[in-house]
Amino acid sequence: MRDNLLPNYLLHSLPVSIQTMLVLCLCVLVSLTAYRFILRLIRAIIENKENPIAEIWLNKLASPFRWISGLIGIYASQQILPFGEVGENLLGRTEAFVVPAMAGWLALALLHAISDIVDIRSKRSVEGNESRKLESRRRRTRMSIMMRVGSFLIIMVTLGIMMMTIPAVRNIGVTLMASAGLVGLAVGAAAQPMLKNLIAGIQVAFTEPIRIDDLVIVETGDWGWIEKITLTYVTVRLWDERRVIVPLARFLEAPFENWTREAEQLIGKVFLYVDPLADVERLREHMKKVVTSNALWDGRSYILQVSDMKPEYIELRLLATARDAPSSWDLCCDIREQMLRFIAENMPETIAHTRFTMPPRKKLDFLVDGVDAIQRTPKGNKAGV
Repeated sequence: MRDNLLPNYLLHSLPVSIQTMLVLCLCVLVSLTAYRFILRLIRAIIENKENPIAEIWLNKLASPFRWISGLIGIYASQQILPFGEVGENLLGRTEAFVVPAMAGWLALALLHAISDIVDIRSKRSVEGNESRKLESRRRRTRMSIMMRVGSFLIIMVTLGIMMMTIPAVRNIGVTLMASAGLVGLAVGAAAQPMLKNLIAGIQVAFTEPIRIDDLVIVETGDWGWIEKITLTYVTVRLWDERRVIVPLARFLEAPFENWTREAEQLIGKVFLYVDPLADVERLREHMKKVVTSNALWDGRSYILQVSDMKPEYIELRLLATARDAPSSWDLCCDIREQMLRFIAENMPETIAHTRFTMPPRKKLDFLVDGVDAIQRTPKGNKAGV
């Protein structure tokens, strides 16, 4: 077979080892060339059809298959000519180490491609259909967590298989298996935090206390959206674009607020403090105009209530519904601003006042006369002397 691949002058002038290397390089080059040709052909077909899902498959699997094609070239060269005992042993050990790595890489690429496809399809399913947004976030959350759990397991299994191909490591493994009880306790104690987070991630994926894009209140008191869920922590994007990193186990061990657990609609609250003699009905009528004319109101409900009373003022609570938290916040700001402007321009007497009781007129005149008498007394004289 080697005689058909190399010219006669190379067969007679070069050592066998050099000829073997040339055949090996030639087979790998042919395999990589075929890979490039097939890749360009598939990419041209995809670009004509504008299929984003097919592009994801191609982009994720292109790199692993490039190396796999190189391995195919090496395997083909082994079938064409013998490498000798030393070469066969070297290639055999290399393949035993590299093949599991390539298989693990390919499995990771497949898992990431599936995750991206699920993410795209979930986002597409809610376009023009708000009722499916909750189900979409549920699928994206489960896929995100399971992708990370699967990646962790694939990496661990791949590393285990690769290490077992090394004779020294294999012998250590056999020795450790003989004392599996003590080793199991030691490894279990050392890996407890990692296993705790791994189990917490699986639990979050199926019990769903949080999902991607859920609106939660973090320990600092700020509110934000769940941006990323990993095996160890959760990234929360706050309303002012800061990020808060929260350990994943905190969402299973401590109470927290989830504003979008069942739906995204919220009731916004505005408090006004006005004089006890204020015309509440007139304020209620103006609130109706403010809310119903605002595009942020979702049309469900609104109300103005006297929620508390103090000697100096009464507390008015204004409620209005909105489709989500940002809209609710902006709607409350608009209501507060327009109600304050209306009070200042049309009902200034409504502003809370501090009142005190004046003494009767006779007592007041008596006090004034007494003060005048004291002021007219000559210095050095005392009253009654």
